[in-house]
Amino acid sequence: MIDLHSHTWFSDGLLSPQDLIKRASELGINHLAITDHDSVAAHAAVSAADIPAGMRLIPGVEISTLWDNREIHIVGLFIDTADPALISLLQSQQAKRRERALDIGMKLEKAGISGLKDYLAEQPCEAVSRNHIADFLIARGHASGKQQAFSKHLGKRGRYHSNAHWCSISDAVAAINSANGIAVVAHPDRYKLNRIKLRRLLTEFTEAGGAALEVSYSNLHPDKMKNLADLCCELNMWASIGSDFHTPHTTWMDLGRVRKLPAHCEDRALWLHPRWTNTVE
Repeated sequence: MIDLHSHTWFSDGLLSPQDLIKRASELGINHLAITDHDSVAAHAAVSAADIPAGMRLIPGVEISTLWDNREIHIVGLFIDTADPALISLLQSQQAKRRERALDIGMKLEKAGISGLKDYLAEQPCEAVSRNHIADFLIARGHASGKQQAFSKHLGKRGRYHSNAHWCSISDAVAAINSANGIAVVAHPDRYKLNRIKLRRLLTEFTEAGGAALEVSYSNLHPDKMKNLADLCCELNMWASIGSDFHTPHTTWMDLGRVRKLPAHCEDRALWLHPRWTNTVE
């Protein structure tokens, strides 16, 4: 079984890299990509002894970008995690994450909610996210759950919202390509784009050197998956799959919880890509 999108506690996942790998193995995953947000620290934390026999661990990352005033996530697979251009971009992205957290922390302080800085310092993450801040608000009793934390406090209409000035899609793709990776548009139906805008996004992505599209992922309706498969074929893109796993508690996004690719795009499956066959096989 293949899962090409997962997160550890180095971004906003719950598990350590070792525990993520262990869970994947227990669930029958034999090809796993760790794709933390704007971080490759998980890969440095893993040793050969952590990887069970028969499993291939694929180095990856998920880069936050800004396109048409929307946050779009670009996954990089089979990357060289030591590539200087990629590391430089990720360092810039992490700095932007810290700046946003600092800005939100200042807004919280003005509202009489203190302690965010100390809370974040205790977390193992390298890439600070709004999910961590949501957890802080929940722990302090200022939100009943993630949904309320975002709708009331951290989302675009939230009281403590702060914009993040992410890199462009072309910058993300260039860094992934520099690292000899495969650039993939992550979970495309979550951006609330109509078909015309989605096609424009994918066209600009491929023109920038992007190669693939997540066609199958957790909690995706079969009709939407078929539409994505159609676009994948029409735009001559490779088709990827991934659960976007963050925590075992979200069972509908558990490792491996993805459908098979639609038959008409099976010949576009990412595991048929030359980079895959040259690296994995």
